[in-house]
Amino acid sequence: MARIIYIDGLEVELTRKRIKRMNMRIKEPDGRIVISAPYLVPEGEVIRFVRSRRDWIEKNVDRVRARSFAHPAPVDKAEKEARRAYLKRRIEARLPVIEEVTGLRCSGWTVRDMHTRWGSCNTNTHHINLSLMLADRSDTELDYVILHELVHTVVPNHGPAFYALMDRFMPGWKKIRKALNYG
Repeated sequence: MARIIYIDGLEVELTRKRIKRMNMRIKEPDGRIVISAPYLVPEGEVIRFVRSRRDWIEKNVDRVRARSFAHPAPVDKAEKEARRAYLKRRIEARLPVIEEVTGLRCSGWTVRDMHTRWGSCNTNTHHINLSLMLADRSDTELDYVILHELVHTVVPNHGPAFYALMDRFMPGWKKIRKALNYG
């Protein structure tokens, strides 16, 4: 169960979970700060964690709010389904090409209405999820997210092996990632 704590004027939603390390997300559309922490981590450590990332928090809260303001989520169900169908057609055209070029394969894919990430990969089943928000992004950005998730089918983390494969298959991926996250 989540509870609200205040740290140096920041309202933080803290949830305790069975996880190994703390993580922080900025939620759309309002820029809410959400932290998940292991049960045994003392609250003082959570406070230090937030303070050490104050600059990142402020930059990303502003970015999330600006993006949500500039690209409000569609409320019309028919419009959302049209966007979903459009994105699915694009994925159906692009995914097989990327799989063929890289030799990487997913077991299946789903378009999900995710607002805090562009994609995700179940590293056990190799199933990837792609955000409906990609319907509004370029083919290059879509290809980057597809490749990113396909690389996770063989490298589950963001270590050197992950980045080596990204560099190998998409040398300009860092610029594309920057455009996705700040554009």
